[in-house]
Amino acid sequence: EIHCDTKTHVCVDSGQVRNMATLKDITIRLKSIKNIQKITKSMKMVAAAKYARAERQLKPARVYGTGALALYEKAEIKAPEDKAAKHLIIGVTSDRGLCGAIHSAEMIDKLTLTFNRTRQAVITKELIEIISGAAAL
Repeated sequence: EIHCDTKTHVCVDSGQVRNMATLKDITIRLKSIKNIQKITKSMKMVAAAKYARAERQLKPARVYGTGALALYEKAEIKAPEDKAAKHLIIGVTSDRGLCGAIHSAEMIDKLTLTFNRTRQAVITKELIEIISGAAAL
């Protein structure tokens, strides 16, 4: 709804009345935007420095990665089909902080459980063969 003042000849839309920002409000907003831009710029610089440092530290380790990749690509090893499959498990865990022992203990528990289950399966298979052989007699 539009209201017009006949004396001043000013019309106002009552549905969209907004307060005009003062010059002081605008300067405060501009100053805060500039401060945010400065903070963002410094955060980008810190992130770039951390990234460069991490990349420098990673560079010597890349040799091991390329060597392992070459080994996997060139290895043509097949397990014999007549023997039971054997597995090699290589555990890679964190050594930072005080959690190295926790990872080691968890890995040992899992390996022990896997070994026990595998051994139990072999024993069960042997018992079945013995029982079926005895039943055939």
